[in-house]
Amino acid sequence: MSTSTPAEENAFRIRIEQLEKKIELMRKLSTTTGFYLHYFSELKNHKSNKQCFDGVNELYHSLFGEYRYSDFNSFKVTSNYYSKKTNR
Repeated sequence: MSTSTPAEENAFRIRIEQLEKKIELMRKLSTTTGFYLHYFSELKNHKSNKQCFDGVNELYHSLFGEYRYSDFNSFKVTSNYYSKKTNR
């Protein structure tokens, strides 16, 4: 038997939607390809490639408690490899 009010139920629904979006983002960023694609989708929102990388890497850190890449150069090495691999 549910004793929650309509407002509480609405708040639960909103929270569930937020968590589902967070989980979807975590699944995306957890793969090299997903991180790479998210980086490129965010480039238009930043002044430089490094600034975009820092933002996405910080987002990853906020979700997982660690950084995906130690610095921009290690990301560039991986992204160059990924570019070559997908352009074959």
